Amino acid sequence: MPPCSVSMVFSVEPIKAPQRWQKRSHTYDEALELVGFGRAQIFLVMLSGFSIMASINEAMGLSIILPASQCDLGLDPGEKGMIGGAIFLGIMASSYFWGYQADTRGRQVVLKYALIVTSICSFASSFANDFASLMVLRFITGLCIAAPAATIYAYLGEFCTPSRRVQLISYASVMPSVGIIYVALVGWLTLSYDWSFAITDSITYKPWRLLFILYTIPGLLAGITFFFFPESPKFLLSKGREDEAITVLKWLYRINHGVGSEGNYKVEALRTEADEVKLETGSGMMGVLKSMRDQTVPLLKLPYLKYFFVCCVHSASAFTIYGGLGLWFPQIMNQISSNPSYGTEICSVLQQPTPVDSPFPVICESSVQQETFIYTAMLGAFGATYCITLSLILRRFRGSTMMVFNMVVAGAAGILLQFFTNSYLVAVLFCVEIMFAGICVMLVNARAVSLFPTHVRGMAVSLVNMVGRLSCFTASAVIGLLMSQNCPLTFYFLSGMLFISAAVTFLLPQEE
Repeated sequence: MPPCSVSMVFSVEPIKAPQRWQKRSHTYDEALELVGFGRAQIFLVMLSGFSIMASINEAMGLSIILPASQCDLGLDPGEKGMIGGAIFLGIMASSYFWGYQADTRGRQVVLKYALIVTSICSFASSFANDFASLMVLRFITGLCIAAPAATIYAYLGEFCTPSRRVQLISYASVMPSVGIIYVALVGWLTLSYDWSFAITDSITYKPWRLLFILYTIPGLLAGITFFFFPESPKFLLSKGREDEAITVLKWLYRINHGVGSEGNYKVEALRTEADEVKLETGSGMMGVLKSMRDQTVPLLKLPYLKYFFVCCVHSASAFTIYGGLGLWFPQIMNQISSNPSYGTEICSVLQQPTPVDSPFPVICESSVQQETFIYTAMLGAFGATYCITLSLILRRFRGSTMMVFNMVVAGAAGILLQFFTNSYLVAVLFCVEIMFAGICVMLVNARAVSLFPTHVRGMAVSLVNMVGRLSCFTASAVIGLLMSQNCPLTFYFLSGMLFISAAVTFLLPQEE
């Protein structure tokens, strides 16, 4: 017999590494949950709040500075309106640019340098000696302040878990109301003094000039503080810088749990979300243009086009009331309080005819009435109280639900205030309309952070805010004229915008 042949077949299976050798992979939201909530998030909320406050100070501060400076600078009402609107023109002109920079260079680097340059421009504004120089300086200030006005929402939102994101952004949004109080009280204190000293033959330094510097201090402090805070880990992850993102997460963990605790943080690898795309920043002009196109095109495709449209409607309505009508609030209330015997309702006062062809010489009046400061501080106090209350209950309600509620209440207040004659009740209804709409600015930014992926988030938030600032500039330029011509129709139109904005909220997907 032939010898038996034995065939041996060996199958080689891969050896699995022990479980303790494998890297733990987590999604970004899971990694944030493991960081926990504590001092790190509180510090970030405070820093973000001061950044948002800076943009309010630069805009609302002019409602105090311009009446006090009109005689020294020889400003007529039209020129004051142009200077007040210059900052919004600057914001509109640069929002797209800052959105691109935030999505390609980083949120933190944009915020720190933009805030510092804003403060430099405000310092220079205090030395303006005519309409043209102040107009240019406020426009440049607007170019810079556009960055923190929008990018800060993306920055803060990316440090928050989805369950806490809207609530923490709401806490940060208390600071604009604090900024309004700051503008009123600092202006009241500063303008109560009557001192001056000559710097040059054409420039005399007075209290109203000092206000430019005092109003920009919160933004300057925030800009300096950003040098000590990290870049958004979500942004770093979207750029493929996973190790840096994990380092930032460990930094957050250490702040929350104490020095030396970062070794207990078990996240060793991060999984990129399915909708995230890593966009390369091109070199040269054509590369930059291609990169900007790549960030914008996704916003023009479904489903993001629908989300972008709804967010723009929300932003336009909210900014029209909060920014446009809000800037006129001190002057409107001052006009009401100084004309107690003319008419019985607000529109009767606002449509009061102005005398012309007076035989007496017109004396330039640059004093700001005490009521202006009181009503402005009242507006800020009401807003801060409501923001804090809303922040405490937001986790129990969906952001879209609060959006509809705020829009409807603000619209109803705008209609009702026409039928009351008591100036304090009118002021309260004005505060309700302006601040409830102002809360919607925060809500739409928080919603945009959750609707759009990281690689286009900064661009989306910036463009949404650009649309809002455009409506704000338009409203601030025409509201005064419209109210003097047809006050009731103006209020009905503004309320109608809010009701329409509430209705389109239902086009957005349900929140998780």
